[in-house]
Amino acid sequence: MLSSSSPFSVSQGSAFPTEVAELMKRLKTILNATSQMKAHQNDPEKLMDLHYSLAKSYSNSPELRQTWLDSMTALHLKAGNYSEAAHCSIHIAGLVAECLKLQKENAHGCAAFTHISPNIEMEERGMREDKGTAGAEDHSYTQPNLVSLLETSMDYFEQGQRYEVMSEVAKLLQPFYEDARDSKSMMEMYGKLHQAYRKVVDIEESGRRYLGTYFRVAFFGRPFGDDHEKQYIYKEPAVTTLAEIVLRLQKLYSRKFGPGTPVNIVQESGRVDIESLASNHANIQITHVEPYFTEDMLQDRTSRFERTNNLSRFVFEAPFTRGGKQQGDVTRQCMRKTVLTTSHWFPYIKKRILVIHQEQFELSPIEVAIEAMQRKTSDLVAQVQRSPPDLKRLQLLLQGCVSTQVNQGVQEYAVFLSQQHSSELSSAQISQLKTVYRSMMDACQHSLDLNESLISTDQLLYHQDMKSKFQKMLTTLNPLIADDSDNDDRVAHGSDTYPRAARRSQVGLDPHRMSAILFSSISGAT
Repeated sequence: MLSSSSPFSVSQGSAFPTEVAELMKRLKTILNATSQMKAHQNDPEKLMDLHYSLAKSYSNSPELRQTWLDSMTALHLKAGNYSEAAHCSIHIAGLVAECLKLQKENAHGCAAFTHISPNIEMEERGMREDKGTAGAEDHSYTQPNLVSLLETSMDYFEQGQRYEVMSEVAKLLQPFYEDARDSKSMMEMYGKLHQAYRKVVDIEESGRRYLGTYFRVAFFGRPFGDDHEKQYIYKEPAVTTLAEIVLRLQKLYSRKFGPGTPVNIVQESGRVDIESLASNHANIQITHVEPYFTEDMLQDRTSRFERTNNLSRFVFEAPFTRGGKQQGDVTRQCMRKTVLTTSHWFPYIKKRILVIHQEQFELSPIEVAIEAMQRKTSDLVAQVQRSPPDLKRLQLLLQGCVSTQVNQGVQEYAVFLSQQHSSELSSAQISQLKTVYRSMMDACQHSLDLNESLISTDQLLYHQDMKSKFQKMLTTLNPLIADDSDNDDRVAHGSDTYPRAARRSQVGLDPHRMSAILFSSISGAT
């Protein structure tokens, strides 16, 4: 037994036992991950998870952490995952910046990278000098090395078509170039930015940039080991269909587990009854998900790119009726939304991220109707504001709104405004539905005006047909959606049609008004 005076005794309150426990935990992670590398070499997601575990285990050893991040970068580049390679590189740059901060050579450290990705500060900050940062003093952790990493990251972001992020990297590079009076590097950097934003303009005009498709993938069964009952969000390339990812994962795990372990795809998207599944089978549930934003987030994320970058919440929907059937008429059709939150933001240094939180909420039939109308209105507004216009897309959206039979399509939701059903709803719900209808009528009128200005003579009859159907729809809906001010206007103008739409056709297109239309309908303003 050691005496209290022994040089090897541990004083009360010492951090030594905690540090030993942390070290043992880290060593266990390293041994487990290293031993599994070979077994999972043909499973790209699992292999990347193992690399990630090793990089994380060396969070207080910069050189070793960088080694594994470099290895992840190489794997992503080989697979053509340039966004992920860019984030591996920018994480290393954040790590170097944090080490330079300890050396008093960088004031901000990785906190300066927040606008690129919140993941960086989350994982690279807090480096402590007493835990493996001796390597931070070698030649790898210098300002020139940081500049080189930022330049490489910028190139990877360009290859990944994330042109807007390049400007954030440039903001970090510029002070170094200015201090070094490096005019040539400054010129080359701004040349790259010029080319990048030229591509952004082209993309905004064409609407063609696909930065990824997302799926929820849940695993059930003993063959999956630690992944049993876990669910992840997978980022797949460009426009990947559900059938494509199902086929990919089914083939991957069939090869991995061999013919003795059946790989089953769970068809339902709802909660899985684990007891009903064979525990010795590899059961996979795959569901397409979309990025999820609250109304406040949408006000901040106004561009298309902002709604595809730094994503951590996703949603999928499942229709149902109170009677148990999946589908019913509009007065019975409900919707269950499941919102999933991931541990980190996409894009990331991995292509799949663990889901750490799940919540569900249900929409009543009238809420389903209001949301469906808002989506249609949003699509129309986006097409009217688009430059140059996409005539084919505009006409398809118009057809979906006006070229339907009475009591079908958007007119079908007017049943909630009938005396039979309106008594069952709150005045706020009725008011919001009326507001959404009026917003859609405005959007339809603007869309018709735009269509008329774009079509050639061979489409005049087609346009007149849509215009006629729109007028019939106005006549049908007007008694249900008009408010008192509309009635006054209708008397003043001597018109039997919806007065706001009539006035819009006289004053022409107003993009600012179109944005206000959409915001008004979403917020439920009257």
